[in-house]
Amino acid sequence: MGSAYVELRCRSAFSFLDGASAPEELIARAAAVGASALALGDTGGVYGAPRFFRAAKQAGLRSIVAAEVNVQGAPPVLLLAQSQQGYRHLCRLITQMKQGHAKNDASAAVSYQALEAHQAGLIALAGALPREDLDRLKGIFGTHGLYVEMQRHCDDEAALVNKRAVDRAQSEKVAVLVTNDVRYTDPTRRKVQDIFTCAKERTSVDLIGRKLLRNTERYLKSPQQMQALFR
Repeated sequence: MGSAYVELRCRSAFSFLDGASAPEELIARAAAVGASALALGDTGGVYGAPRFFRAAKQAGLRSIVAAEVNVQGAPPVLLLAQSQQGYRHLCRLITQMKQGHAKNDASAAVSYQALEAHQAGLIALAGALPREDLDRLKGIFGTHGLYVEMQRHCDDEAALVNKRAVDRAQSEKVAVLVTNDVRYTDPTRRKVQDIFTCAKERTSVDLIGRKLLRNTERYLKSPQQMQALFR
């Protein structure tokens, strides 16, 4: 991994109540820790992409536009645009997903048929959880366009789930890459993330319980920090 590490799963405040830093803040942090590029993949949209792209250009970083898209009857996938064609296809999938649904409707999702029709120019990240449809996604995106993720957040329970996901990926001959599921720039933003989570769940910090992130690990780390995690 080393200094070539690029964070591919990162949300901003444009993921409504599920990200605690602005696109510009994330780019500034990425530049400060010596990253050469950063992907922004908010949930259900590319609303922050223009600000993200401008900030990255000013900082001399490569920007990768992505979005997390719900899939009918399955967990969501994170789709990263590789080209202008990929960006167009990503926007079309988001439009299809939201068509006929109210704003923030969690049931809005795309079909496998839609993914297959718009897969060109896109790379799919399947997450760090075991999923039953991995073979179907492989049939759509191929072995060069689909990845299962490995994450380490100092959480023993999640680590066991990660291992099952990696074992499944290996059995399907799907490649594995490392992500940190970033929600904010640095550990000091954890409190903001907790407040957003409480607002999303319509409850208080005293009553939210285990729905909060368990620690501060989902911040934008340096390539060297990520290397140390996976030695």
